[in-house]
Amino acid sequence: MKHTYSLLAALVVAIAIPAHAEETTLIAYPTVEQASFTIEVPDSWEMTAAEDDGDFFHLDGPTGAIFSFRTIEGSEDVLKEAIDDTMSHIGGLFTEIEIGDAQDWTPGGLTGFYATGSGKDKDGSEVRIGVAWCALNDGKLAQMWFVADADDAAGMKAAESIANSLASPE
Repeated sequence: MKHTYSLLAALVVAIAIPAHAEETTLIAYPTVEQASFTIEVPDSWEMTAAEDDGDFFHLDGPTGAIFSFRTIEGSEDVLKEAIDDTMSHIGGLFTEIEIGDAQDWTPGGLTGFYATGSGKDKDGSEVRIGVAWCALNDGKLAQMWFVADADDAAGMKAAESIANSLASPE
């Protein structure tokens, strides 16, 4: 199924939150009509929609942090392959990657896990890296990863907030 940014942009629902916090946009992936999950993204983040179901949707934060997400089939073999592919992709972008042990993660009562670590970008600057997977109510898995400069506390906090806003329709 083909999705373009303009189609997806027409389908997102804006959510206003208290004035002291940045406004967010609720993104339904892959579409509002067939959402496997939703996340809330600060309006200051730029969005590049996935072209097809299963492709990564990318977010670029104003501080340089990046966040990507998609769904994958919910089998153990697919999960293992996705973990290997993600680490290989990140390994192609960064060096000296060290990822800690997986931790249980239960956003919105869902079951998942995440791991965080560090690496260096092409300029040798330290970055923080996070990867996460979570079982969704439709039998698929949400896959997420993010990277921010090591000193980018605002980007890390926003990425954590985006990840923890994960919800799966019943």
